[in-house]
Amino acid sequence: MVDKCTVLLLAVAFMGSLTAAQSCHLRELDLCSATLLLFNQNPSGVATTDNELDKQCGFLGEAQQCFKNFTNRCATPLQRELMSFATEGSNELLKEFCERGSKIRVDYLKHAPCLGQTQPDQKKCLNDVQVGLERITAAKYTQRIPTACCVYARHNLCTTAAVEKKCGREAVEFGQLLMKMAASNLPDTICMSYKENPICDELLPPKGTKSTGKSNSVLSRLFSAYLGN
Repeated sequence: MVDKCTVLLLAVAFMGSLTAAQSCHLRELDLCSATLLLFNQNPSGVATTDNELDKQCGFLGEAQQCFKNFTNRCATPLQRELMSFATEGSNELLKEFCERGSKIRVDYLKHAPCLGQTQPDQKKCLNDVQVGLERITAAKYTQRIPTACCVYARHNLCTTAAVEKKCGREAVEFGQLLMKMAASNLPDTICMSYKENPICDELLPPKGTKSTGKSNSVLSRLFSAYLGN
């Protein structure tokens, strides 16, 4: 729900299939996304004070700039325009979230204690994300976006159930708003047809499948360390 690194798997898959320059490599996107694993550095996984939020905003800003640099260097003008359209509004949302005293920040701090209690359940959801990431990095370019969309849909259902059970629907809706800071409308725009698509059963292993730990992806290895696998 509030794990920004999960949503950015879509950006990795999307940009990986659009790379235009020979000097551009998917590993660079891995490193951009890896910055977001630091977003959940706190023991509870959720910032509950302004000082902790300021630190997390630093990680978010670094990751955002990393993706921007990659896009400017590696994408065609048309691809850059598409990415700009897909992420329109996220910059303002992030700016507001990182401003002390803003409404969205106050609302976040209100929900944070309960969201912190859901982290053990959300970590279980991330196990499936790690396995999905292994599938994404091993897939052909034409399959990366569908696979990433299936990973996103599965994770969204899992975390929504975990958060709603303990914190209520209002916390779920707020978490979905925060996810847009990572990728704006990109997941919903690209993955509209994958929410209950049978093709996901073909692209992904069954829920609960254990990671092989054999991925060459930097991000996958960091996921493994984060989850203790």
